[in-house]
Amino acid sequence: MNALEIIEQVRAHNAELVVVDDRLLVRGRSGPLPEDLEQTLREHKAELLVALGVPIDRTVAFVLAELRPHLPKPLRGLSDDRLLVLVNWSIIASFEAAVREMSREHQKTSRP
Repeated sequence: MNALEIIEQVRAHNAELVVVDDRLLVRGRSGPLPEDLEQTLREHKAELLVALGVPIDRTVAFVLAELRPHLPKPLRGLSDDRLLVLVNWSIIASFEAAVREMSREHQKTSRP
């Protein structure tokens, strides 16, 4: 599900998403949203912040702040720039590994 689909789901519940001080808020509803939609909002918060117009640098800072507590202690002290490079490198390495695996699987299934 992408940010626009999520925003539409929130609207279907007579609510809207707004950003106040980098916080994602739901407005216009008298009761809580369904738990699965609340979970979706949490999982896609960074994407939603971008879709709602929060500048990219603030969104990246949010993502890195959310990530830091889950890192090994030696990595938690990295500057945002270095941590972002490390995250990007990890994504690229994972993508390359997935492509290699798909290529091996394709070769296995396409042999006569």
